[in-house]
Amino acid sequence: MTLDTTEVLTITESALEPGVPLGALAGRIAGVAESRNLIVIVSASRGEQAAMDRRAAGLGLSGDAFTRANLVTLPARENAQRLSGLLTMIGVESSLLEPAVFTPITRGSPLESEPRLLHAKRYEQAVREARVLVLAGGVGRTPDGHLTSLGSGGATLSGLFVAQRLGLPLTLVIGGNSGAGEDTLPKRALLFARRHGVEYRTVTQDEITQTHEPEMTGV
Repeated sequence: MTLDTTEVLTITESALEPGVPLGALAGRIAGVAESRNLIVIVSASRGEQAAMDRRAAGLGLSGDAFTRANLVTLPARENAQRLSGLLTMIGVESSLLEPAVFTPITRGSPLESEPRLLHAKRYEQAVREARVLVLAGGVGRTPDGHLTSLGSGGATLSGLFVAQRLGLPLTLVIGGNSGAGEDTLPKRALLFARRHGVEYRTVTQDEITQTHEPEMTGV
């Protein structure tokens, strides 16, 4: 297995609307993994993220920016762990990617950082060992290993960045009422896609395993 047969699949915030359990998504991902390797980037739901944002804000002066970044990225990291476990339970060869090793190296504020560097060789090795790699979305790290947050809509930005740096096709999984195309992207993700000419397709949860190819979007 190599990166040549791999696709990036990003589970965005809107795809985790109330009533959409990770178990259902795991089953659909398993169907896709029968035909190709996947790097699955998973977000927190909007509700999960809002609750953790409030908790981080409540730290006040007792927490520095890195402590807050660790908190606000926790829901996505927990969802990645759950999804990887669910895939393993249903017989999919999967591996949970350690954020301190595989997330993009960032710069700027720990709470709204900018992805700058990705270690492609680590992904090349990992994809040889498992059919599905699972990574927490919206999470970055400093060069010395402190976790950072890519901010609002960070999972989408993660997907765009990983796909662009590894030269892989990208699918964004969105909520059923989210529409399609550029309007679904958060502002920073849209700017990145335009700046780097990243192409992607959008599907809803129910369309993940469909064989048709939705129209690619990119600028």
